Amino acid sequence: MLKALQFHRITKKFQFCGTWDYPEQLDLFIKTIYDNGYEIILPGEKKDGIVITFDDGEENIYEYAFPVLKKYRCPAIIFLIVDYIGKKNYWDLSITGRNRHLNWRQILEMNKYGIIFGSHTMSHRNLTRLNTQELEYELFESKRILERHLDTIDTISYPFNRVNSYVLKKVAEAGYRYGFGGNGESNLTIKKEAIYITDNPFTLKIKISERPLFLYFYERLQQKIINYFTIATMLNKKGVL
Repeated sequence: MLKALQFHRITKKFQFCGTWDYPEQLDLFIKTIYDNGYEIILPGEKKDGIVITFDDGEENIYEYAFPVLKKYRCPAIIFLIVDYIGKKNYWDLSITGRNRHLNWRQILEMNKYGIIFGSHTMSHRNLTRLNTQELEYELFESKRILERHLDTIDTISYPFNRVNSYVLKKVAEAGYRYGFGGNGESNLTIKKEAIYITDNPFTLKIKISERPLFLYFYERLQQKIINYFTIATMLNKKGVL
């Protein structure tokens, strides 16, 4: 099975949200993956494996995650919100201050090392609530802009993990080959397991293996509870609900 482990913010500063990890956690998680015989790959390399992903593309990924990835020579995908490249994360509601997103110098340096990049759309809106014109703009324009600076962009991560059949149709039309979010039934709905501050090597292995089943269901429930608090961000954006 191809499964993605989804990280967001990597920082040493405590955050009043659930969607972050300490750099030491990321290091331990990657070591745990390799120590337990799993292979970390990129989409298209093999049928089975773990894909390391980072949503939103904040600058802290360059500062704290990139050194860990280099330490383990670990491949990864970073999904960028194109409208906010090099800017602060004003798209998000925050009580811990504004974080800046990766700029093009940092993106190109990481890409030269081997880190690849994908689209997290133009402005991080709930794609399932957009009209056709808005949806096509988020999908097509983000891909076009990224490809002006990088190689072919064929991966996308769906904001808020929201996707439906019409979104998938447009994603395919835009030329994406791999979509992250959904039930794992196709290459456009690769299953993501969010890895947060509440996780440890034990819960990481449960999320990867989906065993034992009752503990996996509990971990999925925890993810849903943490993700529930993103509703405030969704309400703050036009046309997301």
